[in-house]
Amino acid sequence: MASCVKEGIFYVGQDPQLGQIRGLDPWAVDNGIHLISMQPDKTEGIMMITDQNQQQYGTVHGGMLVAFADTIAGHSLTPHGKMCVTQGSTVNFLRPAAGAYLFCRATPVKVGKRICVVSVEQWNDKDEMVTTALFTFAVVEDIEPILVEPKYPDLTF
Repeated sequence: MASCVKEGIFYVGQDPQLGQIRGLDPWAVDNGIHLISMQPDKTEGIMMITDQNQQQYGTVHGGMLVAFADTIAGHSLTPHGKMCVTQGSTVNFLRPAAGAYLFCRATPVKVGKRICVVSVEQWNDKDEMVTTALFTFAVVEDIEPILVEPKYPDLTF
C-alpha cells in the first residue's frame, strides 16, 4: 500500500464535501465519511477523524469504525446491482485508530441472489492496518448497477 499521508490530506483538502458530491447517504457525510470510488472489484472511502467520532481516550470510537466499514461495504454491492441491509459482521480491532483520517477498502467476496459477503480493511494515515472485518448482507432489491469512478485517479492509498 502506498504512503497515504500526503495523498489523503491532499484528497480531502481538494474536495472536503466529496461524499455529498458523490451521492453518499447524508448520515455518512455528516460523520465525515466520504466515498472515493465504487467499482465491481472494490469500493473505497475515507473518514476524517474529528472530536465527534473519538471516544474519551482520543481515538476513534469502535462503533464509528464499524459504521464506517459497514457503510463502505454496503456501497460495494451497488456496482453489482444489489441493494442490501447488514445481516451480520465480525470486526477485528488491530490497533487504536488515530491520526487525521482513516481509509477503508471493501472487497466483495461473494455476490449471491439473496446473500452477499464483503471483506473490509481500514488503515490509518500512517499506512497501519486498524481493522479487518467480514460483513454479510441480505439482498433486499435488485437495482441498476451504480459505478463511481475515482475523482482523482492518480491518488492511491
